[in-house]
Amino acid sequence: MHNKMKLIKRYKNRRLYDTDTKSAVTLSDIAFLIRDEKEFKVVESETGEDITGTTVIQVLLNVEKRARNLGKVVTSIGKTTGKKTGEIVNLIIEHIRSMLSVMERSPDSKKKIRRNDAATF
Repeated sequence: MHNKMKLIKRYKNRRLYDTDTKSAVTLSDIAFLIRDEKEFKVVESETGEDITGTTVIQVLLNVEKRARNLGKVVTSIGKTTGKKTGEIVNLIIEHIRSMLSVMERSPDSKKKIRRNDAATF
């Protein structure tokens, strides 16, 4: 089956909008498109100018910022507890996977988390 390219429009208020699903899109949503190797294009709504490259750079900067913040937290925990960075990271990953597993089994969960999403942690 051939996947068509997803078209995302950016409006003046800087909001991103998926024209297929007719819903708002975040930079995190675009990060998942990149990770899942989905084809997409981001254009300015008024001019049609292709701004995919600029948007991908914003996503990368957003991911890097989050990674730096997590790094600061891990360093701080290490200093406080005396644990090594690797131990702390492994504990965090284990905790996140555990939470995702509980959420998957929850009968009233509105949005099921896919197994491969949990594998990224």
